[in-house]
Amino acid sequence: MDQVHPLQAIQSAIGTAGGDPRPLQRTSLFNNANDGPAAIISKASGVQAGGKREDDGPYFTNNEGIPFPDPAHSKTVGGLPLVSDTFLLQKQQHFNRSKNLERMVHPCGSGAFGYFETTADVSDLTKVLTIIKANFLSGKGVKTPIFMRFSTVTLGREFPDLARNPRGFAIKFYTGEGNYDIVGLNWPVFFCRDPIQGPDVIRSQSRSPKNFLLDYNSLFDLLALTPEANHAGMMFFSDHGTPNGWRHNHGYGCHTFKWVNKEGKFVYIKYHFLAKHGQKQFTADEATKLSGEDPDYSKRELWEAMERGEEVEWVAKIQIMQPEEADANLLGFDPFDVTKVWPRDQFPMHEFGKLVLNKNPENFHRDVEQAAFSPGSMVPGIEDSPDPLLQFRMFFYRDAQYHRIGVNLHQVPVNYPFMSSSFSSLNFDGATRNDANHAGNPQYTPNSFKHKFRPDTAEAPYTVADNIVSRKSHYHHEGKLSDYDQARELYTRVMTPEQREHLHANTADLLRRVTAKVIKVGYLAQLWNIDPGYARAIYELLPSAAKSGEEGFEFVEVQNKAKGAEVARKEAKFRPSKAEERLVGFCPQTNVYNM
Repeated sequence: MDQVHPLQAIQSAIGTAGGDPRPLQRTSLFNNANDGPAAIISKASGVQAGGKREDDGPYFTNNEGIPFPDPAHSKTVGGLPLVSDTFLLQKQQHFNRSKNLERMVHPCGSGAFGYFETTADVSDLTKVLTIIKANFLSGKGVKTPIFMRFSTVTLGREFPDLARNPRGFAIKFYTGEGNYDIVGLNWPVFFCRDPIQGPDVIRSQSRSPKNFLLDYNSLFDLLALTPEANHAGMMFFSDHGTPNGWRHNHGYGCHTFKWVNKEGKFVYIKYHFLAKHGQKQFTADEATKLSGEDPDYSKRELWEAMERGEEVEWVAKIQIMQPEEADANLLGFDPFDVTKVWPRDQFPMHEFGKLVLNKNPENFHRDVEQAAFSPGSMVPGIEDSPDPLLQFRMFFYRDAQYHRIGVNLHQVPVNYPFMSSSFSSLNFDGATRNDANHAGNPQYTPNSFKHKFRPDTAEAPYTVADNIVSRKSHYHHEGKLSDYDQARELYTRVMTPEQREHLHANTADLLRRVTAKVIKVGYLAQLWNIDPGYARAIYELLPSAAKSGEEGFEFVEVQNKAKGAEVARKEAKFRPSKAEERLVGFCPQTNVYNM
């Protein structure tokens, strides 16, 4: 028998007994390789304090742990670098591949960790929900770790973060039954309600495919031909389009969601997150000036606030609607149309919690750039509604992240459900899978060996308007002048004279860059249907060059175009024509699941 070195004998004995026989490696940070993603995010989020966070290895290595000879001298012959210098090659190869694909939407952003705390018993708020199924909402004073990411929406990763744009407002709750994502904006409405238009909205605010310049023709053309888009369009051109950093924004879930109890009873809700430190905006001139001075203003302001030990807080509120109320024929507005809001005088706000940010990420690429959000990540007790855009976003957000990061994105610490009571995934394999993968489970179900499903988490049934498959519209406001009602309310009643003045100036400054008369006239025609004074004020601010020449126009052309603008690009064949053609989600009259 070969003689075994005493040290190896000791290590072997420790390993045989179930211990880790690597004392040197275990006492070092070891680039966090000794920790799995759950342990890493537990520390990075602040849930677990202490532990090694900085590199303390005795020497630098390459990716295989081989000692790195020198930082400034390649392996050469006669002074010329050699392809056999694997350190040089690996360094360059890794660098070439070191950036993820840029997000198609929301690429420019930053974020922070913190917690959500319930401040009210939601069963008291919802009336019908004696105990909500979502465990992180069950009771007052319950704390849940969170990660939040803020962003512009359609502008590139390196673009100034004060530029005119919507702001993304995304929250990841690390709950006891998995990660729950809310993926919203800094205003409560969106530009389209049918998911087939989603890519068009983003492309209309993107750069021209012809010359890669910002394309004002496409921006205004889509608004001219999409009546429902001009509610969000008004927010875009107002000072809400240039907020003062990330932390002075309110946040909104935008869509309608369901809160469900253990008996399957539900209410519809809308989320509002109100900045406790106040909502603030820049004027267009201020935002432009600051963008030149500090293109990272929003990212820097949040980072420095966290570094100073400040806490940034939002008050979490909901509006509540009973299922039998959620009918456009009764309400006069569509509660499942994401281009509309719920009037607060009819559906008041109720506080239920607070969001608090208190810790910066440890590494931007790992914790922010690789953070992945999906509206489809809903925990038991929180469910979808008959909102068509929400229904499709539940699919394509996750799909976009799978394309960008890969199907095993859950292994990135920031995405890992580290607070979940169980993690036993039935999705296996895929590129760079590095956890237990099958963990001894058969790779198919059902099987004769493991059966541990949760039928109690099956979604609450609801009934919809009809059972006809077609392209017929179920949007209550389509082709009607009522599509402008809420935008008119925002313009005439909610906005102050100063806010309207800024809106006019901001819009005219961009509309003057449009080169096609048909777009300018069509866009102002939409505004005429919101309020004639709105359209007139912007027309009067346009320079004479924008109103004259081959592409010039008189205001009477706007007035004429406004007649029928509510049906712009709304094909008559597909418009709703019957009262039952609407979006509803009622409680079934009888039990659907077997009791």
